[in-house]
Amino acid sequence: MKLIALTLAAAPLAAGSAQAYCMFGCDPTEDHAKQIFENLLKQRFDKPGKVLEFKQTMSERLEMHATGEKGYEIFFNARVQFPDGANLDCKPDDAGKFKDGCSPSKHYVTAPRSADPKGKQYVAPGETVTFDEEYRFYEDPKGWKGPDGNVYSQ
Repeated sequence: MKLIALTLAAAPLAAGSAQAYCMFGCDPTEDHAKQIFENLLKQRFDKPGKVLEFKQTMSERLEMHATGEKGYEIFFNARVQFPDGANLDCKPDDAGKFKDGCSPSKHYVTAPRSADPKGKQYVAPGETVTFDEEYRFYEDPKGWKGPDGNVYSQ
């Protein structure tokens, strides 16, 4: 009976330690990246897209030497179908000219960096768009902060 009592008393401590360890030692996951992708997709495109495929292709730990800040990158490919299109107000005119604030680029991203397209991107109704991106996470006391501003932990 004492053995059972000790086992039951130790179980919450072991679970708590694993959770605390994981908060500071576990890496972001493909599921975290997919959640961020879905969050940013809603911000970047004004109509819903259906994620047909999402696949992590690579990941790596980072350390910023100047600041000592720890990071983590997840690289992925995704395919999204837009049944109703997206950013239809950015459709080019008959001469192929795009309105101000719209990008003619067919390189689609959800978390643009300095070299990525600026402005909204037109997607024709029914078109399937391919994304080839990477997300950088930064270590946070509660887990990992993603490019959508949210903190993710196990």
